[in-house]
Amino acid sequence: MIEALYSILWIYLLLLAIKHMPFFRGVPGLNYKTLVALFLIKVIAGAVFIFIYTYYYEPHTADIYRYFNESRVLSGALRHKLTDYLRMLTGIGADAPHLQAYYDKMPYWWDPELYPVYNDNRLMIRYNALLNLLSFGKIHVNSVIANFFSLAGLVAIYKFGLRHLKQSKIPFLAIGIFLFPSIIFWGSGLIKEILLIPVMGFFVFYSDRILSGERLKGWQYLFFAALSFLLLLLKVYVLLLLIPCLLAFHLAGKLKRPSPAIIFPGLILLSVLVVMVIAWLFPQFDPFAILAKRQNFYMRFSVYVKAGSLIHQVFLEPNFVSILAYIPRALLNVLFRPHLLDSANPIILSAAIENLAILLMIILLGLYAFRNKRPGRMEWFGIWFTLVLFVFIGITTQVYGTLVRFKIPALPFLWMSFIGIVPLEKSFLKNLSTKIISFQKKFPNQNTKTP
Repeated sequence: MIEALYSILWIYLLLLAIKHMPFFRGVPGLNYKTLVALFLIKVIAGAVFIFIYTYYYEPHTADIYRYFNESRVLSGALRHKLTDYLRMLTGIGADAPHLQAYYDKMPYWWDPELYPVYNDNRLMIRYNALLNLLSFGKIHVNSVIANFFSLAGLVAIYKFGLRHLKQSKIPFLAIGIFLFPSIIFWGSGLIKEILLIPVMGFFVFYSDRILSGERLKGWQYLFFAALSFLLLLLKVYVLLLLIPCLLAFHLAGKLKRPSPAIIFPGLILLSVLVVMVIAWLFPQFDPFAILAKRQNFYMRFSVYVKAGSLIHQVFLEPNFVSILAYIPRALLNVLFRPHLLDSANPIILSAAIENLAILLMIILLGLYAFRNKRPGRMEWFGIWFTLVLFVFIGITTQVYGTLVRFKIPALPFLWMSFIGIVPLEKSFLKNLSTKIISFQKKFPNQNTKTP
């Protein structure tokens, strides 16, 4: 009861923040009532996520509870010795021998085989430990606060789309950024995706402004640097795949020739060549060997725990040829699995239906792009980032749930490509967007300026 009341209090406070913070005010297509509805959807999804992994799965094996329970160990250090807490929270002096007493209770903190360089589980443990300062260690309150930041990240992605899509496309923009089932469910649970969304969203938002030549305030540059560092620690592959796509996006905006159809694959191919040179010069950091090792570990782990959603048992060899040959199969896995015949439970069924929608989007996008319209740089950005991310996660992942989760970063940008090319003004979505707009006009924003 106390946790429920405290959660309601935080929901109220964060709704006030949404109403009064300049970042959320005056955004075309997103008035206060819409943002309230989106936030509450995420809060409910976060609560459902906790419920499912509490009562339908083994809590001690679920990531959500591993992060949360170990964060309470870290937070507990605050009551005993402040310096111990700060050492583990910041990583400065975190290898002190006496801290092993804490680490013995935190088995998810370090796994040298899976994470030879850095364990990104630590970031989620630390994130939960920070949230514990506000929630007093209540998991539902952590979920409410984290979903506020997750919503802000989606709004940042939405603002990026506003800058580069035609005015006529704005009514459709929010649908694919906020309402993909996987973004709602997996992006609202206390797992890495709930932190990835705001970090990636604001990284793209500020990268776009910086590369466009805008002058930011000093704190904004520092914030961008912190975001870059966090993204490097949390999902380094997302950062490495975003950078060439963002650079190509802005080069395409500045150069009249060559066309974006050449700039994007050219810069991505150049990035692959750089990776190959690194592999040749520094064998100990061979990215292909690291990629194969990661795939092999997840494969062995999935077999060991008898994962029911395991797709196959193909082990990659640590070389470029093996990985290159696997790419078509990797892409097919991401696009088609899970499908309707894999639907063993409602979550998998929802993912299978979403995959059908994504496939339909890609088919329509291709038809209109190559028959009736040449894609612009915004559309090419979404296409290429989706392609490289899908290939990467298809190579490293062979489990349905992980495939669905890891696709989340690409979906908003794939949607932007889709609405940018396909004439949705003639589709059923036009009626839906008209109803949404008419609903929003009943509750106009107090501030009509875009922040």
